[in-house]
Amino acid sequence: PILSPDPSFCPGPPLPCFAPQSMVDVDRHNFAQVLVDMRTLVPEADFVAIDCEFTGLEEGPCSGPECFSPAAKGPAGGRPGGPGGAQWEGMGAVEELEERYQRLRLSTGFLVVQVGVCPFSWDDECGSFVAHPYNFYVFPKEFRGQDRRFLCQTRCINFLAESNFDFNKVFKSGIPFMNRDQEANARACPPLNEGVLDRVRRQVVSFLADTSQASTVLPVMTSYHRKLAYEDLATTFKDAVTTDKAQVNGEFCIKVSRAQHWGVMGKDEDAIWKTVSARVKVADEKEIDEAIGFRHIIDLLSECKKPMVGHNMLLDLVQIHAHFWGEPPERLEDFSALVHEKFGTVVDTKYMIGALPSVSKHFAGGSRLDWVYKTVQLKPFQRPSIRIAQGHERYSDSKGQHLHEAGYDAYITGFALLRLGHFVMMECNEAPSHPLPKNTTGLTPRLRDTATFKPYSLLWNRLSHVSNRLLTVGMSSANSSACIHLTPSGGDVAMSSSKGTGATFK
Repeated sequence: PILSPDPSFCPGPPLPCFAPQSMVDVDRHNFAQVLVDMRTLVPEADFVAIDCEFTGLEEGPCSGPECFSPAAKGPAGGRPGGPGGAQWEGMGAVEELEERYQRLRLSTGFLVVQVGVCPFSWDDECGSFVAHPYNFYVFPKEFRGQDRRFLCQTRCINFLAESNFDFNKVFKSGIPFMNRDQEANARACPPLNEGVLDRVRRQVVSFLADTSQASTVLPVMTSYHRKLAYEDLATTFKDAVTTDKAQVNGEFCIKVSRAQHWGVMGKDEDAIWKTVSARVKVADEKEIDEAIGFRHIIDLLSECKKPMVGHNMLLDLVQIHAHFWGEPPERLEDFSALVHEKFGTVVDTKYMIGALPSVSKHFAGGSRLDWVYKTVQLKPFQRPSIRIAQGHERYSDSKGQHLHEAGYDAYITGFALLRLGHFVMMECNEAPSHPLPKNTTGLTPRLRDTATFKPYSLLWNRLSHVSNRLLTVGMSSANSSACIHLTPSGGDVAMSSSKGTGATFK
């Protein structure tokens, strides 16, 4: 068997047990710096694992008494697509998947509130993979008249609360985001109160161009508009003017005077206005860029086309599309094509476990993510070596105390992929390049006929010296059932919390 070097023999200083400041949690206050880091980590990564947390999961709206019947809770009360497929009885594979997809499209009214992104890279020097897990708190902000409304599902909110989800952080400090349609609308609409600010700017430009005036007093305006005017003057006319309070007929106003370096704005009114317009445009673009927010991470993943790994991830992909790109297409086939156009290879670890008998026999307890993570730390899944990067050690424990946190779930999903992939290659020597026989896929009869495997080398040249190829499940965009591996007919199962309340986990 191929053995990875013991991490303790890694040259250089050992990693500290705890970094002075954890880089795991990301909100709007540290997002800019993390985005810079991600723009280095993702292009150099071998693959990226993702996970999302939502304000609801149910397939479509439900609010009446019928919602509290066992049937209304869905399969075992779990994620869409869980066990108990009576509702799909009599459907063919493609028909079933299309129906599942249509239900997921109805769930996009729920909100993504946390996204886990974890790039994994091979470290030649240490002979191990290095994980950089990040836990992003995301929450849209009102922007240029676009005020997002969203749904909540009681069961899911209770589950998040019992999992110590920080609602204050997401609502107060969540990273804003817009999808592409919302961005287009924002660019088409002038900023609120633009008319008031435009009049202020024009008066100040005329004042600066007329050197006979020592100062000018802006018109009476509301306290809110005065606040906006102060902020705009500080940025648009930076180093060119000073402001002070004044009173006109007992009303507070803003007095504007020249600063020492006011000449940097230009020598005449046309030149000054040209400078003002350029600064306003830069500030406007910065404001839109900040409102786009977390979508920069999704765009980065799309641009780099690194293999994307998730666990039972069709819901994640549908919600990511809705929240960061736009309304998902009406047909599953079109959605599948878009997923490949934007992300390339997509790997679902839940499907990997159920598809190969040599793997699934080790998971008699089920393929729920927490069980998977526990199993892949035991024989025969103890290679390759995987360590967490410095600054991210909060996730280094193996006791599961951070379960249901998107960053942690993304990390253990990528961890599971590596351990499963290594086992498959040691067991099978090479990944199958053809569909497996119907009776060996481990899927339900409805899905066996269209399950397809494609071999990829996730490690590329970085592991060529040990010839360790990992099995990935590819989706053919030419195949109408391209998303089958994302929603096998064995989904989530109910998990009881410490208080005995029904909850769900992947």
